[in-house]
Order: sequence, then structure tokens, then C-alpha cells
Amino acid sequence: MSSLAEVIGHFDVVGVDMPIGLPDSWGRIADAQARRFLRGRASTVFPTPPRSLLSHVDYVTANAASKREYGRGLTKQTFFLFPKIVEVDALADAAFPDRIVEIHPECAFARMGDGPLPPKRTSVGIEARRRALAGALGSVPVTRPGVGEDDVLDAHAVLWSARRFVAGTAVAFGDGERDAHDLPMRIVS
Repeated sequence: MSSLAEVIGHFDVVGVDMPIGLPDSWGRIADAQARRFLRGRASTVFPTPPRSLLSHVDYVTANAASKREYGRGLTKQTFFLFPKIVEVDALADAAFPDRIVEIHPECAFARMGDGPLPPKRTSVGIEARRRALAGALGSVPVTRPGVGEDDVLDAHAVLWSARRFVAGTAVAFGDGERDAHDLPMRIVS
């Protein structure tokens, strides 16, 4: 599998399902707006961690630092995203803020259809995603060796939103807020 840096070199715009624009404390407006949009499926938007926590390499230490510095704990799901968040953060460039764009697949699927879809790992959720993508992109491959079908479907949803971003028809959650590195804190769909 190629690294994100190698992939970015081949495209003008790359959509990623990882936070871009990291807050100084817990809470981004973009995350709150995406959760409201995904009524009933809000838990699929993981909280974006403050940049200062990303230097911790074990969960216990990171969680303790979060409680000490910000008065709240850190979920294990969010902690396990740290390596990818760090990778994306290192590649994001404030001089080219539209090169790597944060896209949440569940927001993309909800935007394609009539709102949030059933959970992606259920047969009903998989079928709903297939139908949404067929309507939005036409026929798309839904299998790839070694990759779960739900992840392949998510990748297509990210592609759909990235295309909308390039065309100027995407909707962004967020209020224009930028992080300490001048990166936009937004989620595009």
C-alpha cells in the first residue's frame, strides 16, 4: 500500500477521512455541526484531539494528559487514530489548504441521500451505501483484496465529496476557524 505522501503527489486534491486542523483544546465547531447533521449517527464523528496530545505513544499516558490538561478523558478509538492524524498533519500545508481535504464518509452518504444511513457494517447499511453510490457515481467496484467492503464504500464516498469540493458544490461544516498551524478546521461533504 502506498503512503499518503505518495498518493498526494499524484493528485491536485486528496480527500481523507482524518481530522485536518487540530484544536488547542477539545472541540471543533466542524465536528459539532457534523454530529448534528448525522442525527442518530453522531457517534461516528470521533472527537478531534488537541494537537498537544498527539506526542503521547501509549493510551494511559495520553488519557491522563487529556484529563489533566483539558478536564476530560480520551477515547481509545480516538487514540488509535493518532498515528494517521500525525501523518496527515505533517502533510497538510497552510499555503495549500485545499490540497488535502477532510471528508467524513458518513456525512457524504447522508448528503447523497435522505439523511444518515444505517450502520455501515450491517447488511442493510452496506446495501444502502451501494444504492447511494450507484445514484451518485454509477457503477463502482465494491471489493478490493484485503479491504473490507465498508471501507471500499467509504473510499468512494470520500471520492464523491472530493469531486464536489473541486467543482465548488460541496458543503463544509465549520465556521472558517483555523488551527495554530493556520489549517482550516472543516469537514467537507
